[in-house]
Amino acid sequence: MGSQQVGAEIDAAHSTYERLVEPVLDAAGLLSPPETARYVAHIILDYPLTWAIQRLEQCNSLIRARTLVMTQATHPVYLDCIASYHVAGVVTSTDEPAILSGVYAAASAQKTYQWKSGLTYMELRVTRLLLQGLDTRAAAHQLSISAKTVNAHVSNILGKLGYESRAQLVAHLLGSFAVVANDARATTPDDERTET
Repeated sequence: MGSQQVGAEIDAAHSTYERLVEPVLDAAGLLSPPETARYVAHIILDYPLTWAIQRLEQCNSLIRARTLVMTQATHPVYLDCIASYHVAGVVTSTDEPAILSGVYAAASAQKTYQWKSGLTYMELRVTRLLLQGLDTRAAAHQLSISAKTVNAHVSNILGKLGYESRAQLVAHLLGSFAVVANDARATTPDDERTET
C-alpha cells in the first residue's frame, strides 16, 4: 500500500495538538486530503488525557476499527483501556516508527495492539468509567450490572494491580506519561493569547 493511497485525518481537542503529529505524517506523505486517498486512518490525539475516551464513545465500530490513538500515557492499564474500544492501535506520541506503522495498519483496519495489563475486558470497561469520574452507581447503570458487581470488579482490579483505592488507581493511570520532545509542545491552547 503506497503512501499515495493512504491518508490520515486528525481528530484533536485543539488544532495546536495537531502540530505534534503533522511533521511525522508530512514527512511520510500521509497528510494528503482524505478524499484523495483510497485508505484513510482516523488518528485521535489523546490530549488532554481521557479525551480519546470521550471521542471513542461517539464513534461507531467502523470508525474505531480504522482509528489509531496517539497518547502521552504509558501505563499499561490506560493503554489497554483505550484499546478496549477495539481500535486498530494505541501508540505513545514519542514513538515515530509506531505512529507510521500504526497509520498504515489503521488505514486498512488491521489491529496491531498487544494487550499489556492482564485485566479482563469487563475490568477495563469499569476502569474506563472510573477514569471518566463515574461512581459505583453510575458505572452500574452504564454497564447494566449491579453496584455489587461493579464493586467486585473494582476489588479485582485493585488486587491485580496492587493499589489500595480507586483514587490511587486513577492517579497512577493519569500520572504515567511520556514527555513529548517536539517544538509544538511549547505552545498549548491556553498559551495562545493576543498581545495588547
